[in-house]
Amino acid sequence: MNKWNLPLRQPVSGTGKRMTGKERSLILAILLITLAARLYYVYTSPELQLSHDEIGYHEMTLQFLDKGFLGYYSDRPSAFVTPGYPLFLAAVYLAAQAVNSDPLTMVRTIQVIISVGSVFLVYLIARKSGGIPAGALAAILAAVYLPSFMANNRILTEVIYVFLLLGYVYALITAFEKDSLKWHALSGTVMGLAVLVRPSLAPFIVVPYIITWFRRHDYRVAVALIITLVSFSVIMAPWWVRNYLVLDKCIIFATQSGNPLLRGTDPYDPYDREGPSIIENVPESEMTRVAVERIKQGFQNEPGLWLKWFTVGKLSYLWSRPWGYFSGWSVYMHFWVFIVIGWPATLVNIFDTKMRWPALLILFTTALHLAFIPITRYMYPMTPLMAVMTAAAIVKFAGKILDTGYLNS
Repeated sequence: MNKWNLPLRQPVSGTGKRMTGKERSLILAILLITLAARLYYVYTSPELQLSHDEIGYHEMTLQFLDKGFLGYYSDRPSAFVTPGYPLFLAAVYLAAQAVNSDPLTMVRTIQVIISVGSVFLVYLIARKSGGIPAGALAAILAAVYLPSFMANNRILTEVIYVFLLLGYVYALITAFEKDSLKWHALSGTVMGLAVLVRPSLAPFIVVPYIITWFRRHDYRVAVALIITLVSFSVIMAPWWVRNYLVLDKCIIFATQSGNPLLRGTDPYDPYDREGPSIIENVPESEMTRVAVERIKQGFQNEPGLWLKWFTVGKLSYLWSRPWGYFSGWSVYMHFWVFIVIGWPATLVNIFDTKMRWPALLILFTTALHLAFIPITRYMYPMTPLMAVMTAAAIVKFAGKILDTGYLNS
């Protein structure tokens, strides 16, 4: 028994068993088919032209390798974005140079491998609640989701961020399940790595502990939180030190939040289709202030419009379609699996001790992004967790219908 005896234990219900040979064969088959299909997609798809953020990350990486500093769309050091993805690209570019290979092709190949790892993590997370059936169903749903194929082709943060986010969720669930400070430390470490790729996840780090504290009122919950925050800080510390020494500022994450915040203050025209860009002629340093003023004035002058925009309006932009230019069955799958079934399943799974944290993470992330420009790409990292929610709910429902428990093996 853990010497801390943290009051966080949750019933295992037989879902924590070691994998049998048949189970290993099942998940291995899913992963190998996923790997083959995604590699085929990468190597047979027309080469995508870099655009917008992709150009920024690519040029930032080349500049870092050539001049030794990180500056996003800048010829001097900056902290506009966190450094995780550019450093990943730099490592791959160097490896590609060493073997005389095309760096972008190598990035896309490695991202395929990472994305297959994400499918495996989806399996492990869903398995905790619904056993092998839920794990297999969730893995299949995540594996066949077409935007996951496209994501591997893009020079963007999504693939590596999804992998780290799922790793954090798995470590977090296991930490509370096993009453283990080691797993809490691991969750903080993986959270730090994820935040270095995309910082929007950071505020969630305290949410599970605050909720548990109000339920338990035990100082050992605070101990677990401190361990998590220390591990997180160790990972983040080099970035903090770099920003203070190079930029002479205390920048915790990145300085880019003003741009998407301001772009989210143009109701029902966030993509400048009807009027000029809302960010035109606004200095980067002033974007947050201008955005806050626009929000205040909007709610004062047209409260109905702005309330609708910051709730159902942005929700429809964020979740109504999959990321990318897809049609046909991928849109159909997105609608039925992630919206019609996924959202009710998420709300139900809040009451499942194994699924509470990923369910809350979906709600938290969605609510957080209601403040910014609503882009389907922002919600893409939540779709693997939506696959988990859907699979867990279906297996539970089927188990009750068949009166066989949760169909755990």
